[in-house]
Amino acid sequence: MLAQDRGVRRAFRARRAPESWVGFSREVSPARGDRWAEGRESRRKSCATTCILTMQTQELVVGRTGRSLRKGTGVNLLHKPLFHTLALCGIVFANLLVMPAPAWAANSGQPVFNIVAYGAKNDGSAPATQALQRAIAAAKAAGGGTIYVPAGRYTSGPIELFSNMTLEIDAGATIAFPVAPLPFTRGRYLGVEALVPMPLIGAHDVENVTITGRGTLTTGDYEQWGTAYGGAAPKRSSDAENANGPHWDHLLKALEARQPVSEADYRAAAPELRPSFVFFMNARNILVENVHIVGAPMFVVHLLYSENAVVRNLMIEAYPGPHANGIVVDSSRFVRIADDYIDTGDDGIVIKSGKDADGRRVNRPSEDVAITNCTVHHAHGAVVIGSETSGGIRNVVAGNITAVDTENGIRIKSRRGRGGVVEDLRFDNWTMENVGTGIVVTSYYVMGGEGSTREEPVSERTPAFRNIAISHVTISGATRQVAEIDGLPEMPIAGLRLSDILGSGKQGLTARYTNGLELHHVQITPGQGPAFAIEAASNAELDDLAAGKHLPDSPVLRLTKSPGAVVRACHALPGTQTFLSTGLGDLQSIHLVDNTLDNAKLPTMEE
Repeated sequence: MLAQDRGVRRAFRARRAPESWVGFSREVSPARGDRWAEGRESRRKSCATTCILTMQTQELVVGRTGRSLRKGTGVNLLHKPLFHTLALCGIVFANLLVMPAPAWAANSGQPVFNIVAYGAKNDGSAPATQALQRAIAAAKAAGGGTIYVPAGRYTSGPIELFSNMTLEIDAGATIAFPVAPLPFTRGRYLGVEALVPMPLIGAHDVENVTITGRGTLTTGDYEQWGTAYGGAAPKRSSDAENANGPHWDHLLKALEARQPVSEADYRAAAPELRPSFVFFMNARNILVENVHIVGAPMFVVHLLYSENAVVRNLMIEAYPGPHANGIVVDSSRFVRIADDYIDTGDDGIVIKSGKDADGRRVNRPSEDVAITNCTVHHAHGAVVIGSETSGGIRNVVAGNITAVDTENGIRIKSRRGRGGVVEDLRFDNWTMENVGTGIVVTSYYVMGGEGSTREEPVSERTPAFRNIAISHVTISGATRQVAEIDGLPEMPIAGLRLSDILGSGKQGLTARYTNGLELHHVQITPGQGPAFAIEAASNAELDDLAAGKHLPDSPVLRLTKSPGAVVRACHALPGTQTFLSTGLGDLQSIHLVDNTLDNAKLPTMEE
């Protein structure tokens, strides 16, 4: 046994992390643009509490002054065994000398490593960090296996996963992650590559990893995590500032202006950021299922630069909290999301691909994503595309979705400056109750720290939306609007089709700057104004439109600046005052085909 222990220790001492994941700086080159550069010595200066490990300086930097606490302990934060990182950051060192023999799973023949056998106390009387890391180290030495967490209450620091493993949190088990300063590692935050706090559970450059069980993972909320590095959570003093803090705001503006950004800038901004709860980067063959997640520092489940991932049957409760998105697909592909309940303070399920100049530099799309059988509560949007669209988003389907009390139902958003092409999306079989706006497709989104934009020539900064189909949707009682469609005059929304829509709300459907807009079998009951108000629609086809009740003071359809539009098979309810209203001189360019408008006092009018 002693010889075996020595061999294990020698193996861990010998292993070095790839240098591409250790200490980095930002360089700006006129010829190549900004890029990640490895191998430069990390600067020690930090204006806020930091904890950064680098191979080049071989030191751990902790504290507001950036004081070096220990030499000769350079570690890659995600590639090296997490027990090194936890020990150096004052969490708990994992003792490898005690290595119980694993059990074996009857159904798979793979070893099972019960954390209780490695010293965990299931009554919460002591942190389970050491036991978890001992079990993980033993499983890694065995070439893989299941880390089993039996019923009980445990607390732990961050958990690093590895290839060919399962983390099983059994029914009745709860792992709580205290709010505390965490080491920083390379990642992406709101679409921008940066130094970020390491995730509570995560891994990168791994494959064949599962998180499962009927247990609970829990931590503090967004506001609580804002105080993790000391002081109060950052607040915006105006809409011109980002909600995370002044150093992050400075970093974003410098990147967008293509100004030189130093490693010190990244390190100054890092303490203003929050970790993801469950995070995979550069990973493949990932399964996250069945667990109950309560609270969130930031994104709850975050898939970055990954492929072939399944996220299913989760219960996520992370309301309230800005940026506490439930499931985030970020420049990833071949992702399936199914059978989840998500109650969160930001977007429920969101697809992203990088933000502005930094996102275009990376230029990695999100694509081939299937979403089905999910319920979303309280979120900003139930299923959201963007606003980080710079790398492109395509081939997304979302069906059999229920949205309750969300600010938006289906939300597709970007803005000038993002760039990227969003295309080939399908949304089908939805119900929405008490949402703010049921369907949103907009090129005018404004994030915290951003202002309005002006028309500009089409360039890589211009976002494009095309080939989007939304069908079989019921929207009941939208508190703002049934649907809002808002393209750019220089880049209209192209090929948007809405069919079999039944909606009611304070206002109806508005659309402007579209090309090839199709509305088929759509009935809308607005509280005020027209049921449909469409402006600047080229090649529009409007088929079987109706208001759910007669509108004595407003037309059913207001259609302006849309020459060549086809209005077909529409009908007016008894008591309708005006069915179709156009701008002066517009009516002669509109094609009216097979409409039944006899019940309207004025079938058409120009005004």
